[in-house]
Amino acid sequence: MLPQRNKLNPIKFKSVLNQGMKIRGEYGMLVVLRSNESSFKIGFIVSKKIGNAVARNRMTRLLREIIKKNLSELSNNIEAVYVAYKYCNNYEQLQKDLDKQIQTIISSTKKN
Repeated sequence: MLPQRNKLNPIKFKSVLNQGMKIRGEYGMLVVLRSNESSFKIGFIVSKKIGNAVARNRMTRLLREIIKKNLSELSNNIEAVYVAYKYCNNYEQLQKDLDKQIQTIISSTKKN
């Protein structure tokens, strides 16, 4: 389970989606926005296009675990939303795809 301090408030989803930098991957899109928050915050959107409730919850659990393992690498002043658009049940494939997106975030935040 992701710590409460790292969960994005649902009210902020829209502003992150509208103003953030979009990084596309094979299974989803990571939208990133700089903020004044003291910790990294992320939210997940897994729509009904992915599958039934079991599939959506499975994908959300996998995404949470991947983010939880990468929390130490992520910058503290970032809010992010992951929008899933293709189902993936394989942990390694999803992790590989999300790691590419996370590396892009890390490299872009170091430049600024």
